[in-house]
Formats: sequence, C-alpha cells, structure tokens
Amino acid sequence: MDIRAADICPVDIWILNLDCDRRIVLTPDEEKRAARLYRELDRLRWARARTALREILSSRLECRPLDVRFETGVHGKPFIKGGPRFNLSHSGQWAAVAVASAAEVGIDIEQMRERVDVAKLLERLGENDLPDSGSGESRPALFQRWARREAASKTAGGALFQPVDGRVQVKDLKAPDGYVAAVGMLGFEPEPVYRGSW
Repeated sequence: MDIRAADICPVDIWILNLDCDRRIVLTPDEEKRAARLYRELDRLRWARARTALREILSSRLECRPLDVRFETGVHGKPFIKGGPRFNLSHSGQWAAVAVASAAEVGIDIEQMRERVDVAKLLERLGENDLPDSGSGESRPALFQRWARREAASKTAGGALFQPVDGRVQVKDLKAPDGYVAAVGMLGFEPEPVYRGSW
C-alpha cells in the first residue's frame, strides 16, 4: 500500500484514572512485575493500567482478558502477533491507551512535575532549538514536547535516545489538568477517536 504523509488514520484513545477502585486481572508474571515496585500505590496503579490494557484489547479480540498474549519487540515494546497495534503509557494517577488497526502507534502521558528540569531532558535528546532560560516556551509547552518525543519513539519501538523515524507523525491529545499527552503513528497522521475511560 502506498502511504502518503497526508493520509489520516483513526486511532482509539482511552484516558484512564488509575485511582478508581477496579478489579485486577494479571498473569502470574505480571503480578511478579508489579510486586517489584517499591510503593504500594505504584504497584496498584501499574496493575490497574495493565488490567485496563488487557480488558480493552480483549474486547477488540473477543476473548477473555487473561487470554491476551503479549510478545515483546527489540526494545521492549509489547505487541500481539496478528492483532491490533496498541500502546500504553501511565504517569501519576492517569494512564492512556492507544489502539489502531492500520499502523504502529505510540502514546505518552506525562504529569507536569515541578522538580523535573524538562528543558535539560529535551536537550539530552538532541532538542537543540529550546529557548533561553526564562523566555519562550512555558513549562507546559516543554512537557508537551517531551510527550511528543516519547510518543514518537514508542511508535517506532526504538530506544528514547535513538533518532526518531521520519515517517512518524505525532498529534497532541486532550489530557487531565496537570498532564500532557500525545499520540504517534507510523506513516499516517493520527486522528484520535476518544473512547472515554475504562
């Protein structure tokens, strides 16, 4: 199929509150992974995010959540052989899930934390067009740039510090107060379709 930069492709988006009490559905390996997290709140939020991903994908695949079988790419990006493309991100009390049929996707949600020097992080990634300190982009704008970069890297399944594949297109998403989010697609302009919360 000939993919042009102007092509637009829908991507389903869920924004999830991880502090809502919900049932947890994890495999034994996922339970071990959650148990390695130091804080109980972090363990609970991770488990709820992973459960949400399983429930969303199981609905698409018409199977039980525990029947969803993940495989892992070179840099750790999970995928389902022959299944929909998807990605999960979580930060603080919120998570975001992207699911698409036609192309690879990546999503990022970031809590805008006061003690994070996001400009310095962006510089480490090679973002050299940052304004001088005290002028130009606001902290929310800098965090939005970070979310775009994370989403782009996750789309291609590469390491964060690798150059981003030029075919990846990124779009900003609606996010809860105090957060920013973005979604990327390989070869298409993503058209977010908000599916609400899980």
